[in-house]
Amino acid sequence: MVLNPKARRGFTLVELLVVMAIIATLAGLLLPALSSARSSANASASANNLSTFGRGFEVYASTHDGNYSSGAFDHFRDGDVRRNGWVGDLIGTKVANPGKSLDPAHRNKLSATVGDYTGAITANQGNLAAEGIPAGRWDASATATAAVGTGNFGGAPQSRDLWDEGYNTNFVTTWHFSRGDPTDAGGYAAGGKGLDDGDGPLSQNIVSQARTTAARIALMAPARAIAGAAGLIDAAAAAEIKSFTGSGIAKANDRMTASFTDGMVVPFTDATMGGSAGEFVHDLSGIYPLHQPKTADGTGGFAPVLFADLHVEKIADTVSDGSTSTGDGFIGNNLTGYSLDGPMYEEASDLIWLKRLRNPQ
Repeated sequence: MVLNPKARRGFTLVELLVVMAIIATLAGLLLPALSSARSSANASASANNLSTFGRGFEVYASTHDGNYSSGAFDHFRDGDVRRNGWVGDLIGTKVANPGKSLDPAHRNKLSATVGDYTGAITANQGNLAAEGIPAGRWDASATATAAVGTGNFGGAPQSRDLWDEGYNTNFVTTWHFSRGDPTDAGGYAAGGKGLDDGDGPLSQNIVSQARTTAARIALMAPARAIAGAAGLIDAAAAAEIKSFTGSGIAKANDRMTASFTDGMVVPFTDATMGGSAGEFVHDLSGIYPLHQPKTADGTGGFAPVLFADLHVEKIADTVSDGSTSTGDGFIGNNLTGYSLDGPMYEEASDLIWLKRLRNPQ
């Protein structure tokens, strides 16, 4: 029997092109949905991590006179991270492990503090050392020389155990959480971040005396990458970090993230700020509104922020028309001289308390 040649005819070129066009159209429709789903999942994971941290702070406070932490995760300013700072506090409570609970949407996964304690990042260590290794917050054998630029504690080579136990984060704490209020004595300078620049860290007692509610006292959020040489991971630093951590978590041209936001600043005198002229205002430029794409006018993007009442809220970058920093990508202010204008202040102040927590004594 002779088969009909038409029965074996394959697809024509036109038919194949039509099918490919349909597949491409469907893919084009699905990809934004997948991207949106991934973005939502990352934001939820970030918020869940912050909520877990909050529960850990509450547990820590229950056994430490109401203090939510022992300070910032800061190798130089706050001392040995194994004994001081919120990361070690949470590891000790066993409620949370910051090094294993990163913001998944953040490209940069390493805190600048890791660069400090490994000795991999040296660009800014001289400046930090000038602030002094805090007395009583390091082992007696630790000296400024041993602690700066070597990755050593008391002259002993640092163990990878520090990394394996979770001493890392890409979240940033606020100055209020790490330092409380600016000190009234001692010559506090705008932007100061040293231990003596604040009377904190934040505690239940400070919250009870605050001029605002716990629901407006921000504790932490995703961290902004550090600009300039101090935050850049070059090829040599990446290799050193990989050797220390045993992982490729940091690559050349990645950046380190800030440990905690810069100090209280006096950016300008403006009626929109209220209160007394020149009052110190919280600098929030260390918070990174990296979640969700920005809109056409440059605004959009939000940071999940943990507050002292332990709720997590989306704080958006809304600044657009009327601001000197249209679509600035920051919440509350930007990095150019810690500048702040009315719209930038209002963007944050509706939800976050930016001034002193308590009235000066």
